[in-house]
Amino acid sequence: MLPLLLPLLVAAAPAPSLEISSANLKKTPAFQDWRGGRFLFEERWVDLPEVGLHVGYFLVPSRWTRQYADKLPFHDAFFVVDPRTGQLVAPALARTRLPLNGCPPMGQVARLIPEPQSETSAAIRFGNAPQRCLVRLQRMKDAWAVSLFPDEAHSPAEAFPEAAAALEKALGPRDGGARELNWSYQPNSRWLLAASQDECALWVIDSINPEVNATASKAMTREICECLEGTVSADDPYIRLPQTAYTMSRMGGGTALPSCDCTFAQTGEAGVTCEAYMGRPYSLPEFEEMQKDGRLTERNKVENLKELEELRRTHQGLLAANEDALTQWRTGNQKAALSAWTTLYRTWLENGRPMAGGTLDEFAVEDATLREQLNQQLEATIDLRAEILNNLGFALWSHKEWSQAEAVFDECLALLTATGHERNVLNLNRGDLFRDMGKGPEAIKAYRSFLLRKVTAAQRRYAERELRKLEQRSK
Repeated sequence: MLPLLLPLLVAAAPAPSLEISSANLKKTPAFQDWRGGRFLFEERWVDLPEVGLHVGYFLVPSRWTRQYADKLPFHDAFFVVDPRTGQLVAPALARTRLPLNGCPPMGQVARLIPEPQSETSAAIRFGNAPQRCLVRLQRMKDAWAVSLFPDEAHSPAEAFPEAAAALEKALGPRDGGARELNWSYQPNSRWLLAASQDECALWVIDSINPEVNATASKAMTREICECLEGTVSADDPYIRLPQTAYTMSRMGGGTALPSCDCTFAQTGEAGVTCEAYMGRPYSLPEFEEMQKDGRLTERNKVENLKELEELRRTHQGLLAANEDALTQWRTGNQKAALSAWTTLYRTWLENGRPMAGGTLDEFAVEDATLREQLNQQLEATIDLRAEILNNLGFALWSHKEWSQAEAVFDECLALLTATGHERNVLNLNRGDLFRDMGKGPEAIKAYRSFLLRKVTAAQRRYAERELRKLEQRSK
């Protein structure tokens, strides 16, 4: 009977799990180098049994730099692994800049859908709604090639030749000579845009079912061309689009402000909204007169008061959310607390790590009292942000999610260092974390830093006891 049973037993063996792939991948140097100790906001896996692969998607914060305000908030990457070992079968496909093909940027990937094709090729669709954005996998002898579609090195017309052909058919004969078109992607949508370089005209083409959307083409052409009409040079009223059409701005002549600003829809529909400016709100002589009679100072003061009120509302919202999370934690609903603090952390990053404090000078805010109030509010919000990060790190440490806790504590420390603020309990929490992770030297350094500052008697006794234990072990 044994020869008959053996094939059945082999056939019934369970397929390698996504959890095993995740655990094994995270141990690899390639993954650890890419992660760089950063917090994992998202981890999603897709099973591709037809090609015998697992694909993982990960989202982390961008790295701290001096130019933090100009950076994208997140980086992401796709990892393709052998399910049996969790080892990479291709280099990681990492994204660190805004995509130029209209696909969802880092932090806005809403779904992953497998698209098996054969035993040697497959794809993962990650575009939002019906958007055609793919991670393509192709077997190449003993390795796999991984690439993005659409390829950013090619124009929309080259990536979607059937859509380009559909537009040519709809436009008909060219009346001699080649028609010059400026192609662009409309972000987070299935739509391609083509603008004429001979007249003010725009066409909207479906990239999935290759055809021209006549209704959207007329509506968007009218919106843009009416905005451009009379605000730019009469002999240059053409629509100029970047490769991905998030916005478009055109300036008028002379000293005018941007005369026509257009913002393209980013939620799937084919649409654009434009606003025209007819020059400066005030001429230079008017500005000088307003400065002399105090009207400009008063106008700036009103704007500064609005900014102060907005800062206070933001602070109160953060304070309430943090207090609610603390209540959830203390009453045993720790999962909800972790989720709330993680959301606050992510929202802060999505807004570009706004944390500038003590930077308001007399040119930005002329009124000394108002300037002081604004700076105080900014500084208070930095302290609150640091408290939220510290709370999240402590909660993760309590759940023994040590690598995640370390990433959040590192973020908190970077914030405090960059702004010249201090939160000594962070040193105590980092000491406890490093102790539990087996990082003795780092734990000793953190406890010593904690004891150099003002602490309670109970805190001192606790830190000194833990420090003595670690120092004895290190001898």
